[in-house]
Amino acid sequence: MDKQQGQQCRVKSIFFYLKESLKFYDVDKPTVAQVVFVLILAIFFGGYVLARPYTEDVFLYYEQISVSLMEQVETKSFDFSLINMEIVYKMLEASMVVIVIYAVMKAIAYLIGTYYGAFYFFSLTDPDSTWIERTVWFLRKLIKIIIFNILFYGIFAIAVFLIFIAAGFIALFVPAIIAVFTFLPIVVLAIDMLFIFKNLLIIEFDTGVFQNFKVALDITKDCRRRVIFNGLWPHFLGLILSTFAIDVQNPVLAIFMVSFFEVIVLLIFHRLTALMFIDAASLERKDKNSEKIIDRV
Repeated sequence: MDKQQGQQCRVKSIFFYLKESLKFYDVDKPTVAQVVFVLILAIFFGGYVLARPYTEDVFLYYEQISVSLMEQVETKSFDFSLINMEIVYKMLEASMVVIVIYAVMKAIAYLIGTYYGAFYFFSLTDPDSTWIERTVWFLRKLIKIIIFNILFYGIFAIAVFLIFIAAGFIALFVPAIIAVFTFLPIVVLAIDMLFIFKNLLIIEFDTGVFQNFKVALDITKDCRRRVIFNGLWPHFLGLILSTFAIDVQNPVLAIFMVSFFEVIVLLIFHRLTALMFIDAASLERKDKNSEKIIDRV
């Protein structure tokens, strides 16, 4: 990669990438996009349906525990021994099942989405390659991608957990710190966006697992605000789209709508990542739309 990557912001504003990123169905091999879409939709829908009864149990047990606590508040006599521990254990057990289902669902969908992003990336930089060549190239990098993401999100999860613990401890003395929790999800997403090119760096430049932590940060140097803003845009789009399912009475239909919108947002995110990465790494586009892009610049 060019050593001057960190000296100049090559990533453009979201408006430059908006039109192309929204066309999640538009790749040079349309069948691949269709298969990926259906697969991820099946994973999301199946995962949410499978987790639904356990999620309902969590809320039911939580409600029972809350009622018990409220009764103690009203009588001004706190005695945690009066709480039915069997219900607590059942709630924790149901919560763990939901977490496992969601984790597996998200992980599989993430890998398939990463494949779609890599496929789209190759369609822009190496349009003459076949879908088999792109798939084989992705599979060769898959183990390294998995190892890096396990390390990255493992460290990430531990850091967030420690922040929660620290904030909770500080809140005992400074209750106002609780307000920080409101912004924590956005902060977590923003930090994640700083490593937005982590998978494509492995795919294109075969960076080492540990080296990738530094390279992923270096490539966004001097344009991190723009990268964060662009990367967060699909997440905000997802929040807007999910509101369409709020008033749907049929729970299965609501789950399907949420899953459908989530697939769209995921594919848009990976397309946007590929488009930004090409600019960030100063790579040359060779697809049929490259001349139009040059004219826009």
